[in-house]
Amino acid sequence: MTPNASRGFTLVEMVVAIGLLAIVFIGVLNMLDTSQQVSKVEAALADTQENVRFAAYHITRTIRMTGGGDMPFARDDGTWVCGRIQNNQSGGVATDYGNVQVATGSDVLTLRGFFEVSPFFTNRTDVDASSGIVTVRELRTPAAGADIINPLDAVPNAASLVGRGLLLMGRRQYAVGEITAAAIVDASPDRHLVLTYAGGSAPWPALNADGSALGSGDPDFEVYRVGILESYTYFVSPDFVLRRVGASTGAAGEPVAVNIGSLQLTIGLDTNGDGLVDLWDPDVAAATVANARVMAMQLAVFGRTPFEITNWTEPVDSFAGFDLDVNQVNRGAKWRRMQVTASLRNFVL
Repeated sequence: MTPNASRGFTLVEMVVAIGLLAIVFIGVLNMLDTSQQVSKVEAALADTQENVRFAAYHITRTIRMTGGGDMPFARDDGTWVCGRIQNNQSGGVATDYGNVQVATGSDVLTLRGFFEVSPFFTNRTDVDASSGIVTVRELRTPAAGADIINPLDAVPNAASLVGRGLLLMGRRQYAVGEITAAAIVDASPDRHLVLTYAGGSAPWPALNADGSALGSGDPDFEVYRVGILESYTYFVSPDFVLRRVGASTGAAGEPVAVNIGSLQLTIGLDTNGDGLVDLWDPDVAAATVANARVMAMQLAVFGRTPFEITNWTEPVDSFAGFDLDVNQVNRGAKWRRMQVTASLRNFVL
């Protein structure tokens, strides 16, 4: 008999072949999984970096607009006026518009100034302190074709101004009240904005030079400009979202950027009057600020991936330069930071 020339593979050969193929497939799958993980991490880092950039820009823009009208940054009685840094907070923190929940070890920044509407010019005859009414006229003189000195189109909804601060500016003098009513009168050609103000509630009376609310007949100086004051507080919530609290947001705040792990700030002070920053203080007290000139703020926005990275520990050097406690952050995530120094306007004293 002759052997069968078409004999197939033996069982052992099949098992060996299948085993080899399995090893190859497992290797390919591992490579794909690793590639997918790397891609996921890189995409998260790119997104985090973009969020950090936007957050830093958003805060810096507000910092540059802080203050106005000879308002000090703080008074020597320990009261913050134009701004406030609450250093390395956690849990519930009080703001102008209620308590907020803050991620452990993050700073809380409060700024006050003309953030939405530019200050208006007004005539001394258009300020009635006895009744607490200010009239802001759009035209230099109520005549057709006259120069526009107060573009009232910047106030699309006058009713939204109620509850905000009203800064009354004189010559090296200021007073702060609260807007209780606002309306635009469209009587052509004398279009004007009518603002009614009173002593007000927190935080506005505390911003006055003596810390008291305006009364009947206040202010007792000649007013030549008025400004609509806003108060914004920036903080990082425990779910790693940078939020901003304002008059229209409530204590929960509005989201600014996600995947933000911490916010750290330092105030640059001129303590000897030479016009240069000679002290950077991350935990500055109001009394220290009152005896110096605030020149700038330095801020660092720390972003982090929304998940931990296998076999990764963020280096301590990533947090250097600020008093952030590295034991209070999750170093299992990958972090990115952006550091910006912002000069304040010259009349924030």
